[in-house]
Amino acid sequence: MAGYSFARVPTLETPRLRLRQITERDCAAWLAVIESPGALRYLLDFPSPPRLADMQAIFAWAERIFREKSGIRWAITLKPAHTMIGSCGFHLYAPCHRRAEVGYELHSGYWRRGIMTEALAAVLRFCFEQLDLHRVEADVVEGNIASAALLKKMGFTLEGAWRDREYQRGAYHSLWQFGLLQPEFRAKQFSGLTK
Repeated sequence: MAGYSFARVPTLETPRLRLRQITERDCAAWLAVIESPGALRYLLDFPSPPRLADMQAIFAWAERIFREKSGIRWAITLKPAHTMIGSCGFHLYAPCHRRAEVGYELHSGYWRRGIMTEALAAVLRFCFEQLDLHRVEADVVEGNIASAALLKKMGFTLEGAWRDREYQRGAYHSLWQFGLLQPEFRAKQFSGLTK
């Protein structure tokens, strides 16, 4: 069973990254992530253009889901620096179903370096090992080929699509639905991909 109490946000370490608690002081850096070229295209939770007040609201959401024990959002930092270059985490944690959903974003200046692969692997390890989840889900805005490729690399299966699921910025957007089960994650771990 899960051994995590939500008493504090744990720091997750990888060879290159430190995933740490997000603080209110990170809001300006988080805004820079969202404003980086190309980043906003598939991030439907943010208006165009985003403002600092929007990031403060997202920070409040991250604080709330932790208080409610329904999720954790981590700041991604590149060692040895402490500046936030993206975020990754889980939400909609349902212990009775042993299920949660993951989400992430990264400053476009750090794309195609394997950083999100490393960060997501650390979050998935936490979900499957500390929370003892059976299933992790991810929704991707249709057309976001890079995010879909990342999830497939991590062992997720494309399970279907929600057509015209969200109305944002004057248009409907469909979402691709991905899922990863604990045995599938363990198989990927043993293959060396998520170590």
